[in-house]
Amino acid sequence: MPKITNLKSYLLLPLLFTIWAGTALAQNPLVRDQFTADPSAMVVGDRVYVYPSHDIYCAENNGRENWFCMQDYHVFSSENLTEWTDHGAILHQEDVPWGNPTANSMWAPDCIERNGKYYFYFPDHGKDSSINGKGFTIGVAVADHPEGPFVPEPQPIKGVKGIDPNVFIDDDGQAYLYWSQEHIYGAKLKGNMLELAGDPVILKELPSEGLKEGPYMFKKDGAYYLTYPHVANKTERLEYAVGKSPLGPFDFKGVIMDESPTGCWTNHHSIIQFKGQHYLFYHHNDYSPGFDKNRSIRADSLFFENDESIRKVVPTLRGIGLTQMTDHIQMDRHSALGEQGASIAFLDPSQPFMGWKVTLAGGAWVKYNRVEFHQGVQTVRLRIQAKDAGKLALRSGKEDGQVMAEIGYSESEDWTVVQGKVKGNPSGIHDLVLVNENGKRVAVDWINFE
Repeated sequence: MPKITNLKSYLLLPLLFTIWAGTALAQNPLVRDQFTADPSAMVVGDRVYVYPSHDIYCAENNGRENWFCMQDYHVFSSENLTEWTDHGAILHQEDVPWGNPTANSMWAPDCIERNGKYYFYFPDHGKDSSINGKGFTIGVAVADHPEGPFVPEPQPIKGVKGIDPNVFIDDDGQAYLYWSQEHIYGAKLKGNMLELAGDPVILKELPSEGLKEGPYMFKKDGAYYLTYPHVANKTERLEYAVGKSPLGPFDFKGVIMDESPTGCWTNHHSIIQFKGQHYLFYHHNDYSPGFDKNRSIRADSLFFENDESIRKVVPTLRGIGLTQMTDHIQMDRHSALGEQGASIAFLDPSQPFMGWKVTLAGGAWVKYNRVEFHQGVQTVRLRIQAKDAGKLALRSGKEDGQVMAEIGYSESEDWTVVQGKVKGNPSGIHDLVLVNENGKRVAVDWINFE
């Protein structure tokens, strides 16, 4: 049985933070006040909208303990990939006319725009087996705006059994629905986006062994990329196949992201292009390392090789987006970490949503890239904890780069904000490297500039 550390904190904190819509500054994970998984990303104008599932922990008599438990959906959006606005809950299991209001099975969704309407596809268990039989089926909720409000249709899509819906609209206007149920299926949709236009087909050309689920289709340079999680060994990795039509046949091409190095059993993803760059959205169990059914969404840049194959994505903590110098820069969400004497840990393991700290021994360093500076910066502030007095150096570019500031500090058992004078009036985009020039350990929560 998975071990849950301080279950009361895990249950209470997401509830407290998600009562209202708010804005969070985020690297990876993108959402830092609640559990999120299965991110479906969509570009609308100059904003990215992400529709994840919402993990909670099901206590006794409130669902199946130690399993996936989701009761509602939120939508998040950003114009800079750093500041994410939570628009609040857009659909709850009790809102679905045909659904089981106690099933806790609002699993991975998808959303797409057509003719000024936004169609939100989601799996759920039905109240009875009168339409699509027992188990999961897929419904649709419709809105006039990407953040809702979404109104669920009175019935699910007839003829569909399974989970993980994904909808793709081809250049000729034909829409397709993909889903998984032991196999990955595809089918044409009618123009109303609510009904199948033909019989489902099994996409058979994918690897035959191991679970395959979570299909996500996109098109690039005339080729159709079918991407999906696959258990080739022990846990899910992200793979892709390429075809010349939306329903195949497809040729298996390779791996987008390897299995989780820490054993998170699932992964689920989407891929978008935003302002000229492709991004992979996926999930990991960052805030719940001891229980991989409470997950958190992430994003990293994705690149194509000259032959249009996908370059394998290596997960990062730094993630995407440009951080402003006035933000609380979380150095623990690093882009590089010195091999000796540097470590990352929760600020308080019993309250994971408080975030992490980076601890540096003498000579150790941590790097955080892509920080935008403006003219007139004078001071850098750091929130630290140190049992002994010492000095930190903030450098530009690399661990032996130009010194931007030197920050002396006194011993303190408590967290303390210290500051130093910034040299050279930096401007533009810089990579930051924080180096402990003292022989004693110091823990750092965040830094920012004024």
